[in-house]
Amino acid sequence: MTRRAFVGAGLTLAALGASRRSHAGTLDGLQVLGAPNGATVVLSDLVANGGLAKVAPDASFRLWRTTDDLRAAIVSESSLLYSTPSHVPANLVNRGMPLKLAAIIGMGHLSVVAADEGIKTMHDLAGRTVLSFFRHDMPDLVFRAIARMEGMDPDKDFDLQYVQTPPEAAQMLAAGKVDVAVLSEPPTTAAIMMAGQKGRVLRRVLNLNDLWGVHKGKARIPMVAVALHEKLIDTAPEVVAALGGGLAASRDHVFADRKAAAALAEKTMDMKPQLFEKAFDHFNIDVVSAASVKGELVAFYEALLELEPASLGGKLPPDDFYMDLPG
Repeated sequence: MTRRAFVGAGLTLAALGASRRSHAGTLDGLQVLGAPNGATVVLSDLVANGGLAKVAPDASFRLWRTTDDLRAAIVSESSLLYSTPSHVPANLVNRGMPLKLAAIIGMGHLSVVAADEGIKTMHDLAGRTVLSFFRHDMPDLVFRAIARMEGMDPDKDFDLQYVQTPPEAAQMLAAGKVDVAVLSEPPTTAAIMMAGQKGRVLRRVLNLNDLWGVHKGKARIPMVAVALHEKLIDTAPEVVAALGGGLAASRDHVFADRKAAAALAEKTMDMKPQLFEKAFDHFNIDVVSAASVKGELVAFYEALLELEPASLGGKLPPDDFYMDLPG
């Protein structure tokens, strides 16, 4: 058992034995956790601009840094609402955690970035060293799953190397320490800008959404989700009721004023505002209920199960995992 699996299993058992707290009326002390990616600005806006003010007046937002940090918060119930890679709550619900997938807010933000404009297909990466991050988590899983769809063996056809965080990968690529990297946004934009300052040209040579679309019909990947603990439904249904309309309003708000969204991202997610604005169109932000894109989520989960069954706890989540949020 890996360290992550051991920690996850132990925390799950602890959470299942924890006592349940009850709330009356508005919800006190709701901590909303956000993933370190651009689409999370929707969730940050929801808190900052009063989308939950009537039902959770002292709600706060915190950025999580690693998936271990996220998993610990979920299973300890220190947070009941979070943006997350969409496979994480599916994995935990299959381990016995009472979670629901509320919405998708990010439809894919991964690119293969390189200086070599001769890279046109996944097969052009054969024999090369490819840098990635978050091994066995979302970016790594998506890249390797698509490589398999393209008829390649990601464990043999590339020399996959890993670092801990996307900014580290972006800095190494920009400095010329590696030639090819799988990057998220805004680190992709950051790498291109940093390399340009050094007189080097980096390009998004492969868009993983486009490759996904070739095989799955739609050039979007339901990667960034908003999930919640069933305790939130049981004890504060008014928060859940406010969530659907609130997320949609926040989506419209960030699209209407990108400068304000960039300022918010700087304040709540430590993102440089100019970088955020340049990367904005690559975030693929949307707000759709999980139930409305269940077919796409199932197709995504099936691809992960074929690649690495442990990433989902060995099976698809149950049908009632996918919520249909009110508008």
